[in-house]
Amino acid sequence: MSDHLSRGRLLRQQNRHEEAEAFLRQAIAIEPNDVLAYTELAQCLAEQSGRRRDALETIDRAIALEPDDAFLHSQRALILSRLDRDRESLISSERAIALDPECSTHFAVKGQALTGLQRYAEAEEACRKALALDADDHLAANLLAHLLRVQGKSAESELAADKLLAEDPEDPYAHFNAGWTALQRNDHRAAEGHFREALRLDAGFEPARGGLLESFKARSAFYRLYLRWCFWMQRFTSKAQWAIIVGFLVLYNFGRKLLGAIHPLAGVAVVVIYLGFVLWVWLAPGLGNLLILSDRSARHALGSGERWQGIVAGGGLIIGAMILALSGMWHYAPGYVFGGTLICAAIPAALTFGNESSKGRLVFGSLLALIYVIGFGVGTAEAFRYPAEGFSSRSGQLIVFGLIAGAICTWLGNVSSLREERPS
Repeated sequence: MSDHLSRGRLLRQQNRHEEAEAFLRQAIAIEPNDVLAYTELAQCLAEQSGRRRDALETIDRAIALEPDDAFLHSQRALILSRLDRDRESLISSERAIALDPECSTHFAVKGQALTGLQRYAEAEEACRKALALDADDHLAANLLAHLLRVQGKSAESELAADKLLAEDPEDPYAHFNAGWTALQRNDHRAAEGHFREALRLDAGFEPARGGLLESFKARSAFYRLYLRWCFWMQRFTSKAQWAIIVGFLVLYNFGRKLLGAIHPLAGVAVVVIYLGFVLWVWLAPGLGNLLILSDRSARHALGSGERWQGIVAGGGLIIGAMILALSGMWHYAPGYVFGGTLICAAIPAALTFGNESSKGRLVFGSLLALIYVIGFGVGTAEAFRYPAEGFSSRSGQLIVFGLIAGAICTWLGNVSSLREERPS
């Protein structure tokens, strides 16, 4: 092993990736066919944001030099998983297993690919196979704890998380898994402790910061109910989740018509319950962030997007509800438009701020601006017309258009490409 290669490997292990890359490229320049140097460089690039496609190209060069090296195919599978190309990752992991069926790592990597494909039972089987080959396989053990939790196997998940902590109490991933397991059993205090410990052990562990925020929000019983809904929904594949959403809509329409035929107020009650449920699902994160903003010790954990989500979505909902209540007390019709605008706009606001997808921010941000322009424009026009009886026909049409824009957000919000940025 050359001095450049050994120095680059050491720097990579110390997470000094940019420095490591320079030494590894020097090693390759000296020895262009050094498979180990390409492998180290690929691992180094995979840890850098925006460099994972480069990592894939690099590991492919290594495979071209050593096509029958199982470890290289396993590394390729890991990089593909990070690029959300899970089907290709599964193929590479199976190639690694075919070349070396006694290595636990290859089965753990296969489990990760299957997890990305939401084939949780098969992923669990792959992780158990990995642990049967090597009981100390770190990736397989942590992934298994996650899979048990996702599938709702609470008792097994807790045992797996406790086992990870007992084996290595200094492992941030073990505390991360234990934190989510605690949240699933409604113990937000224990979850907060585990996420804090994970961040103490690895200050740059972003998923642990996200978990800590969830534990802060879970101080509210309102938000704990929302988490229960999320934990229940995550058991299903994306297709099944869409089927559930459509099923709720069909059930709502059927119930509204059936009960409306029995008594008009019963039909109205169904509409109110359904709209309340929709608002609860989409606005709980924004309200949760607003609650964190009110906590001096917790607010520092919020990122910029999360702060704005709390202010615009959570704050908009509360202020809008207050305006509606005051308008009802004073019988001031334009106030209904202003209050309704803030409430309706809270949904696209929650989907705009803190959204990882640039495409999603553009789509939901445009709908947010549209609702604000329509709502405040109509409200101002009607304020000048007040106390004229009723809204003008043009105002009525624009209000309906704004409501449709808000409803569209509740459907587009389920499109994953508008919520998550494709990794690069």
